Amino acid sequence: MNEPMTQGTMSLTPTYGSRTDAELIVASITEASAFQELYERNAERILAYVYRRTFDAQLSADVMAETFAIAFEKRRRYTPTRTPGVAWLYGIARRELAAYRRRRSIEARAVSRLGVEIPALDSESIDRIERLIDVDQYRNALAAALANLKPTQRKAVELRVVDELDYRTVATQLGCSEGAARVRVHRALNRLADLLEEAT
Repeated sequence: MNEPMTQGTMSLTPTYGSRTDAELIVASITEASAFQELYERNAERILAYVYRRTFDAQLSADVMAETFAIAFEKRRRYTPTRTPGVAWLYGIARRELAAYRRRRSIEARAVSRLGVEIPALDSESIDRIERLIDVDQYRNALAAALANLKPTQRKAVELRVVDELDYRTVATQLGCSEGAARVRVHRALNRLADLLEEAT
Protein backbone atom coordinates (compact mmCIF):
# COMPACT_ATOMS: atom_id res chain seq x y z
CA MET A 1 0.00 0.00 0.00
CA ASN A 2 1.49 3.32 -1.02
CA GLU A 3 0.61 5.33 2.07
CA PRO A 4 0.64 9.13 1.95
CA MET A 5 0.59 9.05 5.77
CA THR A 6 4.32 8.33 5.90
CA GLN A 7 5.13 11.90 4.94
CA GLY A 8 6.50 14.16 7.66
CA THR A 9 4.39 17.11 6.56
CA MET A 10 0.88 16.27 5.46
CA SER A 11 -0.71 17.71 2.37
CA LEU A 12 -3.96 19.56 2.89
CA THR A 13 -4.79 19.82 -0.81
CA PRO A 14 -7.21 17.03 -1.84
CA THR A 15 -7.52 15.75 -5.36
CA TYR A 16 -10.80 14.61 -6.86
CA GLY A 17 -11.59 11.95 -9.44
CA SER A 18 -14.79 10.85 -11.12
CA ARG A 19 -15.41 7.80 -8.94
CA THR A 20 -17.48 7.97 -5.76
CA ASP A 21 -15.99 7.19 -2.36
CA ALA A 22 -17.87 3.88 -2.35
CA GLU A 23 -16.42 2.96 -5.75
CA LEU A 24 -12.93 3.84 -4.57
CA ILE A 25 -13.24 1.64 -1.47
CA VAL A 26 -14.36 -1.31 -3.57
CA ALA A 27 -11.71 -0.68 -6.23
CA SER A 28 -8.96 -0.43 -3.59
CA ILE A 29 -9.23 -4.17 -2.96
CA THR A 30 -7.28 -4.74 -6.18
CA GLU A 31 -6.10 -1.22 -7.03
CA ALA A 32 -3.74 0.45 -4.55
CA SER A 33 -4.05 3.90 -6.13
CA ALA A 34 -7.80 3.92 -5.45
CA PHE A 35 -7.23 3.91 -1.71
CA GLN A 36 -4.70 6.72 -1.99
CA GLU A 37 -7.28 8.75 -3.91
CA LEU A 38 -9.84 8.00 -1.18
CA TYR A 39 -7.34 9.25 1.40
CA GLU A 40 -6.47 12.42 -0.53
CA ARG A 41 -10.15 13.22 -1.04
CA ASN A 42 -11.26 12.70 2.56
CA ALA A 43 -8.25 13.26 4.83
CA GLU A 44 -9.12 16.92 5.44
CA ARG A 45 -12.73 16.06 6.30
CA ILE A 46 -11.74 13.43 8.84
CA LEU A 47 -9.03 15.67 10.27
CA ALA A 48 -11.51 18.52 10.66
CA TYR A 49 -14.13 16.22 12.22
CA VAL A 50 -11.71 15.11 14.94
CA TYR A 51 -10.14 18.52 15.50
CA ARG A 52 -13.50 20.16 16.09
CA ARG A 53 -14.02 17.75 18.98
CA THR A 54 -10.53 17.82 20.51
CA PHE A 55 -8.74 21.07 19.50
CA ASP A 56 -5.58 18.95 19.46
CA ALA A 57 -3.72 18.90 16.14
CA GLN A 58 -1.43 15.96 16.91
CA LEU A 59 -4.27 13.85 18.29
CA SER A 60 -6.38 14.69 15.24
CA ALA A 61 -3.60 13.55 12.92
CA ASP A 62 -3.23 10.33 14.94
CA VAL A 63 -6.95 9.53 14.81
CA MET A 64 -7.11 10.40 11.12
CA ALA A 65 -4.19 8.06 10.36
CA GLU A 66 -5.74 5.31 12.47
CA THR A 67 -9.07 5.80 10.68
CA PHE A 68 -7.57 5.22 7.25
CA ALA A 69 -5.41 2.32 8.46
CA ILE A 70 -8.53 0.59 9.80
CA ALA A 71 -10.46 1.44 6.65
CA PHE A 72 -7.72 -0.20 4.59
CA GLU A 73 -7.80 -3.31 6.76
CA LYS A 74 -11.59 -3.60 6.60
CA ARG A 75 -12.21 -2.47 3.03
CA ARG A 76 -13.21 -6.00 1.94
CA ARG A 77 -16.08 -5.91 4.46
CA TYR A 78 -17.49 -2.64 3.15
CA THR A 79 -20.97 -2.91 1.62
CA PRO A 80 -21.61 0.03 -0.74
CA THR A 81 -25.38 -0.52 -0.82
CA ARG A 82 -25.58 -0.16 2.96
CA THR A 83 -23.46 2.92 3.75
CA PRO A 84 -22.06 5.81 1.65
CA GLY A 85 -18.27 5.72 1.54
CA VAL A 86 -17.64 8.93 3.45
CA ALA A 87 -20.20 7.96 6.10
CA TRP A 88 -18.31 4.70 6.57
CA LEU A 89 -15.10 6.66 7.16
CA TYR A 90 -16.81 9.01 9.62
CA GLY A 91 -18.15 5.98 11.48
CA ILE A 92 -14.63 4.60 11.88
CA ALA A 93 -13.33 8.01 13.01
CA ARG A 94 -16.17 8.36 15.51
CA ARG A 95 -15.42 4.96 17.03
CA GLU A 96 -11.70 5.70 17.23
CA LEU A 97 -12.35 9.02 18.94
CA ALA A 98 -14.72 7.35 21.41
CA ALA A 99 -12.04 4.74 22.12
CA TYR A 100 -9.54 7.53 22.76
CA ARG A 101 -11.89 9.14 25.23
CA ARG A 102 -12.17 5.83 27.06
CA ARG A 103 -8.48 5.05 27.27
CA ARG A 104 -7.07 8.63 27.08
CA SER A 105 -4.37 7.72 24.59
CA ILE A 106 -4.10 6.38 21.09
CA GLU A 107 -3.06 2.75 20.87
CA ALA A 108 -2.23 2.63 17.19
CA ARG A 109 -3.05 -1.04 16.69
CA ALA A 110 -3.89 -0.95 13.01
CA VAL A 111 -1.17 1.57 12.26
CA SER A 112 1.45 -0.69 13.86
CA ARG A 113 0.17 -3.79 12.09
CA LEU A 114 0.41 -2.08 8.70
CA GLY A 115 3.75 -0.49 9.46
CA VAL A 116 2.32 2.99 8.85
CA GLU A 117 4.38 5.80 10.28
CA ILE A 118 2.16 8.47 11.89
CA PRO A 119 3.49 11.89 10.88
CA ALA A 120 5.08 14.01 13.57
CA LEU A 121 3.59 17.42 12.91
CA ASP A 122 5.84 20.42 12.68
CA SER A 123 4.65 23.89 13.65
CA GLU A 124 3.81 24.73 10.02
CA SER A 125 1.52 21.70 9.72
CA ILE A 126 -0.22 22.52 12.99
CA ASP A 127 -0.75 26.12 11.83
CA ARG A 128 -2.24 24.87 8.54
CA ILE A 129 -4.60 22.53 10.37
CA GLU A 130 -5.77 25.34 12.64
CA ARG A 131 -6.33 27.63 9.64
CA LEU A 132 -8.25 24.87 7.88
CA ILE A 133 -10.55 24.30 10.86
CA ASP A 134 -11.04 27.97 11.89
CA VAL A 135 -10.03 27.39 15.51
CA ASP A 136 -11.63 30.49 17.00
CA GLN A 137 -15.03 29.59 15.54
CA TYR A 138 -14.97 26.12 17.05
CA ARG A 139 -13.62 27.24 20.40
CA ASN A 140 -16.61 29.57 20.55
CA ALA A 141 -18.91 26.71 19.54
CA LEU A 142 -17.42 24.52 22.27
CA ALA A 143 -17.86 27.24 24.89
CA ALA A 144 -21.49 27.69 23.83
CA ALA A 145 -22.10 23.93 23.88
CA LEU A 146 -20.62 23.62 27.38
CA ALA A 147 -22.83 26.49 28.54
CA ASN A 148 -25.88 24.59 27.28
CA LEU A 149 -25.11 21.48 29.30
CA LYS A 150 -26.84 20.92 32.59
CA PRO A 151 -24.60 22.03 35.50
CA THR A 152 -24.06 18.42 36.61
CA GLN A 153 -23.13 17.38 33.07
CA ARG A 154 -20.76 20.32 32.64
CA LYS A 155 -19.08 19.51 35.95
CA ALA A 156 -18.66 15.87 34.92
CA VAL A 157 -16.98 16.87 31.65
CA GLU A 158 -14.70 19.36 33.37
CA LEU A 159 -13.56 16.85 35.98
CA ARG A 160 -12.98 13.97 33.58
CA VAL A 161 -11.83 15.71 30.37
CA VAL A 162 -10.39 19.06 31.43
CA ASP A 163 -8.90 18.05 34.79
CA GLU A 164 -8.20 14.47 33.58
CA LEU A 165 -9.27 12.92 36.88
CA ASP A 166 -9.91 9.19 37.20
CA TYR A 167 -13.49 8.02 37.63
CA ARG A 168 -13.08 7.29 41.34
CA THR A 169 -12.06 10.91 41.97
CA VAL A 170 -14.79 12.19 39.66
CA ALA A 171 -17.32 10.16 41.63
CA THR A 172 -16.08 11.64 44.91
CA GLN A 173 -16.29 15.17 43.52
CA LEU A 174 -19.82 14.56 42.19
CA GLY A 175 -21.00 12.76 45.31
CA CYS A 176 -22.06 9.58 43.51
CA SER A 177 -20.86 6.04 42.85
CA GLU A 178 -18.09 5.35 40.36
CA GLY A 179 -20.56 3.62 38.04
CA ALA A 180 -22.89 6.59 38.15
CA ALA A 181 -19.97 8.91 37.42
CA ARG A 182 -19.08 6.90 34.32
CA VAL A 183 -22.66 7.08 33.08
CA ARG A 184 -22.85 10.81 33.78
CA VAL A 185 -19.61 11.55 31.90
CA HIS A 186 -20.66 9.34 28.98
CA ARG A 187 -24.04 11.03 28.65
CA ALA A 188 -22.52 14.49 29.02
CA LEU A 189 -19.97 13.82 26.26
CA ASN A 190 -22.68 12.49 23.97
CA ARG A 191 -24.79 15.57 24.63
CA LEU A 192 -21.79 17.83 24.03
CA ALA A 193 -21.07 16.08 20.72
CA ASP A 194 -24.71 16.54 19.66
CA LEU A 195 -24.59 20.24 20.48
CA LEU A 196 -21.36 20.66 18.52
CA GLU A 197 -22.88 18.84 15.55
CA GLU A 198 -25.82 21.25 15.58
CA ALA A 199 -23.49 24.24 15.82
CA THR A 200 -21.14 23.15 13.02
